[in-house]
Amino acid sequence: MEKGFFCVKDARNLIDETFLPKEPIATRWLKIVPIKVNIFAWKLHHDRLPTRANLVRRGVHVHDSFCPVCETDIEEASHLFFCCDISKDVTRLIYRWWNISWMQVGTYKEWFVWFNSIRLSTKLKSLLEGVFLVAWWSIWSFRNKLIFSAKKPRRNVLFDDIVTCSFI
Repeated sequence: MEKGFFCVKDARNLIDETFLPKEPIATRWLKIVPIKVNIFAWKLHHDRLPTRANLVRRGVHVHDSFCPVCETDIEEASHLFFCCDISKDVTRLIYRWWNISWMQVGTYKEWFVWFNSIRLSTKLKSLLEGVFLVAWWSIWSFRNKLIFSAKKPRRNVLFDDIVTCSFI
């Protein structure tokens, strides 16, 4: 704020700095993916997806808390997108496709640290991030079809769908 002058922008910044929580990871919006995928990624980052574990935490009665894909662990975002067999398979295929070293991560935050450590041009890095967002969106869609659709999704075409959707 310049001495003697009032600026709305400066007041807004002061309010934001004082009252808004500080996030260790800034919100990221990729222009190369649809807005619904960006919003989905924001929800994943903030653990706001309606996974079965989150529904139980919110007081919603669910018949079964286990992952509908593998049925071996509680369905939490960290499990579904990083530890479930389907997500591990998809991630391995992405690493192979992009010719990057395999790095197993168990949470979005761990993925973010890994992602920031890889060395790619800015453009390639943005594309790769878009691929991961599309992959997570596709895994979530697969999970929803498994639960809610009469016609069960085919796991063997999931990666092909991710590749196709990544470049539309």
